[in-house]
Parts: sequence; C-alpha cells; structure tokens
Amino acid sequence: MISTKAAGDQHELVKKFDDGCVPVIVNKGYEVDARYLDPAVGEWAGNPYIEALPPPLSDEQAGLRLAHIPKYDEQDRYAPDHHRRLAMREGAKLFIQLDVALDLQQRFQSMIRLGYSDRNPVGRGYRDGIERRIETFDQYADQYDPGHDSSATTAYGFNTVGMSGVGKSRAVLRILSLYPQVINHTCYRGCAFTNRQLVWLKLDCPFDGNTKGLCIQFFNAVDSILGTDYRRNYAGKRRIQDELLSDMALVAANHGVGVLVVDEIQRLNSARSGGAQKMLDFFTHLDNTIGVPVVKIGTYKALPLLSGEFSQMRRGTGQGDLIWDRMENDRQWHYFVEKLWRYQYTHKTCTCDDQCNDGLTLADVLYEESLGIVDIALKLFVFAQERAIATGKEVITPGIIRKVAADKLKMLTPVLRAIRLGDKQALSRYEDAYPALKDHLSQNTGVRVNGNLASVPEAAMFVGNPPAESGGDPPSPNPEPIPPKREIKLNKPAPTRKNRLNDAVTATGTADGKTAYDLLQRAEHVGAGDEFLDD
Repeated sequence: MISTKAAGDQHELVKKFDDGCVPVIVNKGYEVDARYLDPAVGEWAGNPYIEALPPPLSDEQAGLRLAHIPKYDEQDRYAPDHHRRLAMREGAKLFIQLDVALDLQQRFQSMIRLGYSDRNPVGRGYRDGIERRIETFDQYADQYDPGHDSSATTAYGFNTVGMSGVGKSRAVLRILSLYPQVINHTCYRGCAFTNRQLVWLKLDCPFDGNTKGLCIQFFNAVDSILGTDYRRNYAGKRRIQDELLSDMALVAANHGVGVLVVDEIQRLNSARSGGAQKMLDFFTHLDNTIGVPVVKIGTYKALPLLSGEFSQMRRGTGQGDLIWDRMENDRQWHYFVEKLWRYQYTHKTCTCDDQCNDGLTLADVLYEESLGIVDIALKLFVFAQERAIATGKEVITPGIIRKVAADKLKMLTPVLRAIRLGDKQALSRYEDAYPALKDHLSQNTGVRVNGNLASVPEAAMFVGNPPAESGGDPPSPNPEPIPPKREIKLNKPAPTRKNRLNDAVTATGTADGKTAYDLLQRAEHVGAGDEFLDD
C-alpha cells in the first residue's frame, strides 16, 4: 500500500509493508527522459551521467530557484479569523536563500559531477571495473585497501552538523529539488544505452540507530522510486548486515546513484556496539570504492560520532565540513525578517523596523526570543499574529511577541535561557541544541561555521551567517562580516533559585546602559501587558 502527500515542492511516499515493518517515508523528486548537454568541463564529455544533468547554476540563478515565496493576497487580511489563521500557516513555509544555503548548493553542484567523473557507464572497462570493486569490497575489514583496485575513487562527500531547527534538512531538500531524481536513458550518441539513473536519494537514520534497518530502508526507497523489487531479492531472507551492505553498494553502482544523503546521523549513536562505526566505514567504502558521494547530516549530538577519529573527519571533508549554527542578529537576519514580515494577516500592519520603547526594533525582539533559530522565529511570527487577532489588537507588538514566547515555548524556555546566558552546565543536558561545540571543535584550527572559516577557540567560531545587503535581491555571496549586536557571554553561571532576581539583573551586565527593569524583562521575570491595552 502506497499513499502520497505533498511536502512543499517535494513529495513524500509513505509506504506500508505487509510484513509488519514500520512505514518508510521516501522523499520523491521528479523523473525525466535524458537530454544531453555540454558538461561544462572538457574531461567530462562523453559521460552520459554528467551530460544528462541540468546545467550548473550561478549563485544568482540558484538563489532565485531555491527561494520558496508563498502567495500572499492583501485581501486575506480582512477574511474571517479562522481563514486568516490558516493563511498565516502557509506563510510560515517561506524559505529564503541565505548565504549558507547558496554555499551548500555549490557543494552539491560540484560533488555530484565529480562523483560521476570516475563513473562513465559507456566508458571502456566500466562494467568490469564496477564488478571488481564490488568483488574486492571487503565488508569485514575496518578500512578499504585501495591496493586491491587501482581505480579506487576519491571521496567527495561531506558532513553537515548544526543546531536543530536552523534549516539544514529543508535546505538540502530544496537543493535536491533542483535536480531530477530519476533520468531515463535509452540511446546515447546513436547507440543503445538503457539505464535508469538515480541522481539523488535521501534517507533518515532509523530511530533506533539500527544499521541493518538503514540498509533495508535503502532498498525500500529505491523500490518506491524505481518500481523495482530489491527489498524482496536482497533483504527478504534472514541475511546478515554485512551482506546487505555489499548488496546496497551493488544497487547504488548499477543505478548510478549521484549522491546519498543520510539525515539524522546522530541516531547512529544509539546503535548496538560497533554498529555505528561499521556504518560510517561503509559510507567511506561507498564513496571511495564505488564513487557514490555520501552527505551526512545531523545535530550537534553527532559531533562525537563524526569527529572521533582523524580518518573519519578527513573523509567527511570532501567539500569541506559545514557547521551550521544559528543566525546572528546582523543584516542577514534583517533580510530574512524583512521577507517574513510581508506575511501579515492582521487588520493593521507594521514593519519589522518599528521601534519599541526600549529602542529595540520588532526584528530585534523576534531575535531575542528566537535566538536566531529559524524554525522558532517562523512559529513565533505565526503565534504573535494569532494572539493579536484573539485579543482584538490586530497588530504585532513587542509585548505580544514576548508574551507568546513565554506562553507557547514553555518546554523550550530552559534551553533558550541556557543558550542566552551561555550556561554550559545546563547546555550539557541538550546535546543536540548547543552542546560542547566549542570543546569538540577547539582541537581544530579552521572550522567552517555557516560557510565562514572560523578560528577556534576564538570567539569568532560563534559567528553565524555572513551578512548580506537587505533588499529585493538575493544576499551577496561574499559580504563583509558584521559583529553581532549583542555578545553572548559564556562565563556567566545559571541563576539559582535563591538569588534569581539579583542574578537576572547582573547576568547580562549593566555596561550597555540598561535599567534593572529592562534586564528583568529580558530575563522573563516581568511580563508584557501592552497587548491587553486599548490603542
């Protein structure tokens, strides 16, 4: 039984199997017949896998295609309340092509082509070479020995790690949507060439971190997309994990998989003893031996897993690793909020630059409550409008934003407060939110954070997205960085229950000229009441 549902510009297949397996959600793209174009690099000419890909995009072209701008009708502001609540939820699907997404797109663009450069399906000896690679694929070894096959490829995959909610998975899906998922080949340069090229495949690690389950999920996904029966052929019997890994490599080679994206990689931490490392070794073999780049995506909780050995870190930097941190309150943030603010469904409108009594703008207040986490910012924007409609105020105010943050994000409040105060002891309980990022990366000398090269352990490692000029055009790919408006101090202890009010006043310091009332309000000990006042 297969059912489909829309997921933005992507489609997901939810497949339920009769043998009692957990339903598998498969990200499904579009399918095209091959049309061969100039490959852009002379050495790639004559490779149908590369020539059938869409032409490479500039940052400007990619920015226009990556952006998802929901429709907005000014008249919807005067629709019934329940209609407006539905419309504002659609506006929360906004996706802005921030610089980190453009950087990620360039990585995928080169990685897929480089991965195919060593795999020409019509090249002399290609089939024999693939068979030799599969035969010499020693799934029991700790590391593949390239001495068995002189045609072993170079790894081009990479790792992406960051805080939950910053938009990693969504950005990757938007980038993958730029490519057809399946390309049907029938004839190439006058010769018969029948092949169903699987350009990309995205999987989520099983919740229990079971590596055998990931192999079965791979076969399920391929079957759902191509209509094949690999799961029954390869995983129908009681086969050991190592056999499944070898079969998985064979299927990936036969269908010319361009890139395998494995999301939620931190779940491998809970795998049985040795299972996580075995799967990571397999990804390395898949990349080095078969030439299929593997992109591993996870939260900060995956850092110990991906940085445990130098060899594992090295192989995860085929395109440079990417640490995707939350946004800073700079021009890039303002660009995002400016686009978001268009989707107001209240009777009265305001701008994100409207100033509050304390001199902050509405964009600043939204940043203080969301801390630059895109998913939280989108939700707060919707919550604030719902509250404005419910109270009859019909306009977004600073008090409403702060009030809904306190009311609607109660479970997140301890995490956000710990991040805001830099409370390492409290943060250690939330490994996927803001763990020992500094501790894990302090052993390196150059780590890319949101696409920027940051020196560690200097404070620069916490720099978020590079700023960009606000306006109607996409952000500049290489703007000059701007220091954040507020520095997050990492050496302040968490307030205790006895002296909570006193610490609330002193935790942030008074050097910025704020009054004690301002500091108490920022620490959420003073509630906002202006939403209940009449205009």
